[in-house]
Amino acid sequence: MLGGVKLPAAPGDVLAVWTSGSLSSDLIRVGEALAGQPAVANHVAILTHQDKRGRWIGIQGQPGGVGLCDCTPWLADSRTRSNHAQPKPDDHGQLTALLASCARSLGVAYDWVGIAEDALGTVHAETLAGLIDSLWSWPGGGAKDLLPGTGGGSVVPGHVVCSSLAAMLYDLLAVGWAHPDLGAERRCMPSDWWDWSDRQAWRAAR
Repeated sequence: MLGGVKLPAAPGDVLAVWTSGSLSSDLIRVGEALAGQPAVANHVAILTHQDKRGRWIGIQGQPGGVGLCDCTPWLADSRTRSNHAQPKPDDHGQLTALLASCARSLGVAYDWVGIAEDALGTVHAETLAGLIDSLWSWPGGGAKDLLPGTGGGSVVPGHVVCSSLAAMLYDLLAVGWAHPDLGAERRCMPSDWWDWSDRQAWRAAR
């Protein structure tokens, strides 16, 4: 891991990070490069709280289902990008709603079909990507009545990856914070969040 100045952090921040040089991580970055996007981040996490030891804990989409992770090392990595400076209005309890959504998302399954679709789309096999889309639905069997006061209108999708999870949670009715790929949360990639924060692209979405 590269050393660097520790980034500021707060609950609700989204980190786009470089986790390793493993084959799976490199394949994600290759896909991003083929799509003409920055090929740095291969993963995304949402900060939720600091534990008693001062570590920043967050949630991440992962093959075993959405789970908790220690985000502290990523805050000192010069490759990490954070949307900490992005305005996140909290005049109607949006942060509380987001954190409640994070808690209710734990265990949501990984979107393997979405990964396959992205790979096929990257190599311009859109017809095949369209054919396998019927295997997946959004929402698809997720937790209903996720947030208080939403009248049952907020539903967790049945399958997510790390970056689409963050985009979906930012997009929920009770949160409504700007995020990459607005209106196409399932297609959001780690590079979208990395670029969003690196260029402060959220300024144009305000």
